[in-house]
Amino acid sequence: MLVSGPLPAQHGATTAQANLDQLVQQAHTIVHGYVVSAVMEPHPQFSNLQTVVVTIKVERALKGSAGTTLVFRQFVWDARDVPTLAGYRKSEELLLFLGPVSEYGLTSPVGLEQGRFRILRDAKGNRTAINGRANLGLFDQLPSAIAARGLAPSPEAAALLTQPRGPLPLTALEDLIQTLAGGQK
Repeated sequence: MLVSGPLPAQHGATTAQANLDQLVQQAHTIVHGYVVSAVMEPHPQFSNLQTVVVTIKVERALKGSAGTTLVFRQFVWDARDVPTLAGYRKSEELLLFLGPVSEYGLTSPVGLEQGRFRILRDAKGNRTAINGRANLGLFDQLPSAIAARGLAPSPEAAALLTQPRGPLPLTALEDLIQTLAGGQK
């Protein structure tokens, strides 16, 4: 059995806890894919700002529009994250909840570590997803939000709501994300 810790956010970052519905609603684009490259470089307009430019081979877009390749630029505010490319690793499989792109061409995962899920495979080859907080709080108050919006998740997706934390089956999580994204008001 493969055991892995959470995916860390950038150093020195603190974010408010968000549940899955909040992450979905705040995300402009949600994609599942693989990191093709991550390159640290100064912002083209502001050379004193360090950024990481990430290229993702998109396997599936769950919200928003994305072609087969998605490129985004993320501000890196802590110098300790420069050598690690802010945690993006070539060939890594991720599920990303990206916020809207700013007027300066910057975006980042919603809730930082909460909106960036590492995809892992267990001993049987089943894919699971875990974010930088080990999925803690991901389903807080989610059943009532789903009921209030009149959504009907699949039985597999609904079963996720009882898990307090830890890796989640990727297929069921993506199904729940699409339910939440499709049911937005």
